[in-house]
Amino acid sequence: MNSLPDMAPGFGVGLTILLSSVSLMLFGHTAPAGAPLQIATPSNDEAIPPKIDFAVAVEAGWLHPKSMDENFWLIYGDKDGSIIASPINGLLYIRFTNLGVAPIMIDSYSIEVLDGKEKLLRLVTINAHGGEVYSRGPTDDMKQTRRSNIGQDTFDYAIANNNIEPYATVRGWVFVEAPEDDLQTVKDARFNVTDILGNKAVRPIKLLTEESQSIQPKLLHVGETKDLSQARRQFYSEANP
Repeated sequence: MNSLPDMAPGFGVGLTILLSSVSLMLFGHTAPAGAPLQIATPSNDEAIPPKIDFAVAVEAGWLHPKSMDENFWLIYGDKDGSIIASPINGLLYIRFTNLGVAPIMIDSYSIEVLDGKEKLLRLVTINAHGGEVYSRGPTDDMKQTRRSNIGQDTFDYAIANNNIEPYATVRGWVFVEAPEDDLQTVKDARFNVTDILGNKAVRPIKLLTEESQSIQPKLLHVGETKDLSQARRQFYSEANP
């Protein structure tokens, strides 16, 4: 059997260098030593979409200054068994539309108003599921109050455990207690949302400081008449600090 001829000294080294040269020609040049590594990054012109995108509006309702002179009241009990009547200064029928490409499940929300002194004031949100809503009617003595079923149409109920799909809309009532400041000087308002993932977003919202004409058909759900003249009248923020 013929054997391979002996390789000349340095032949193996030369072959290694030759193969390395071929590899460079086939796969490209390596960066010179010390040269910075170039990493592709998105252009500044490419906008990053927000994690929450939505539109919000008040379709009906009103917002009065903070006062005990109100027609609608939340009736509930305290830990001692006493009956408390808290005035509802604002009823806002909220329309919320998911404009994003992913579902939104709302964890919390709030409404803030900007007064004439450029100060942000947060409206106190009243938990209507913690009691029953009554309207006092034409008298102020609370002896002829009538229960309203408006509580079942709340915004809280509409968003509870609800994964709002892209471009879907939910609606519902939000009950609030107004701040001490004069609402006539309110310049702007905004709606704050936090989802269950901790993402936050804010959108402007227009409040109605006068009673909307479209609210009456939504408030015709009335039930039993009840004498609540003995209930302790107290603002919701004071009874639920």
